Amino acid sequence: MVNLVPPRLLSLTKNLMVPEGRSPRRVRSGLYKDIVLDLNLHSQTQMMLGLWERETYAFVQAAGANVQWLLDIGAGSGEMTLYFLRQGNSIKAIAAEPDPAEVDALRRHLQLNGFSKDACDIINSPVGRGEGMIPLADLLRPLQGRGFIKIDVDGAEMEVLRSAADLLDQADVALLIETHSRDLEAECTAWLIERNYRTSIIKNAWWRRIVPDGRVIAHNRWLSAVR
Repeated sequence: MVNLVPPRLLSLTKNLMVPEGRSPRRVRSGLYKDIVLDLNLHSQTQMMLGLWERETYAFVQAAGANVQWLLDIGAGSGEMTLYFLRQGNSIKAIAAEPDPAEVDALRRHLQLNGFSKDACDIINSPVGRGEGMIPLADLLRPLQGRGFIKIDVDGAEMEVLRSAADLLDQADVALLIETHSRDLEAECTAWLIERNYRTSIIKNAWWRRIVPDGRVIAHNRWLSAVR
């Protein structure tokens, strides 16, 4: 079908229908339902509607139930941290995020959702083994009980895992790792299987052909792991 509507008119119509700029908005459905986030609807409508990374929600809800602690590595503006804090079981939450702008947004989101600035430990540093990084082992060592780790570090997945030393070998933990290449996905899977984790690829939903998530790289999906 030929599109008879000029592109400039389509853009104008979108701008009239969707407000410009960021403002606090309550997520309508999904894992983050009722969490208030500063959102720009021109680029973050999926987050508000509960479609952003929706493929991961079932795993997070099941594997993250009744955990005592969360490590949110690559926390961004903190939606995953907020989800766990809202579970109401006095969880120990640690959010590691190297981008100062994202850390500012995380602190803002804590405030918008009624949490104090001390509700979680915020680490404004990358996690890994290099200079200026915090090893995952240092974050794991003081934690006790069952935990959940999310890793979203744009290609440094294995560096984060290797920095755990041997502390993940026997830990009671579930992991959700965003992988950014097929090689990294295979490498992370093999590393976890060696340590007796059961892994699974969370494939992109069929409806992503209709509602794409806007990723700009060829391979981007999630790997889950449990004992």
